Amino acid sequence: MGRIEKLTEDNKQIFVIDYSDCKEAEMIALVLELKKQMLSTNRPVMILSIFSAKSYATPKFMREAESSTREVIHLIEKSAMVGLSKTKKMILKGFNFLLKRNFKAFDTKEEAMVYLLDVNTSDKNGH
Repeated sequence: MGRIEKLTEDNKQIFVIDYSDCKEAEMIALVLELKKQMLSTNRPVMILSIFSAKSYATPKFMREAESSTREVIHLIEKSAMVGLSKTKKMILKGFNFLLKRNFKAFDTKEEAMVYLLDVNTSDKNGH
């Protein structure tokens, strides 16, 4: 799938997953593909998820995102999101609560990348 890109920066792997303008079925397919790639990589990775106003966090998508994330959470070093509306940021708070993590939202891709590559930050245990 062309909406998932694997980058290597500072010897760290970052999966960039672009949900922009995707419908529910496409978003679910992307979650499943990302999980598959992460499991085949089988090493700690970071994730940058890109959303737009037209990528909806539907209940079905969120259930799949939660289930898939639980399967690979041991491989997620950090996760950042870009393009979240206020509503999606509230959904992210609930998602973080369920997964006991602190995945973060940023206004720009550049800010998210700085966070992901910063060795002094973590999304574990609310740090």
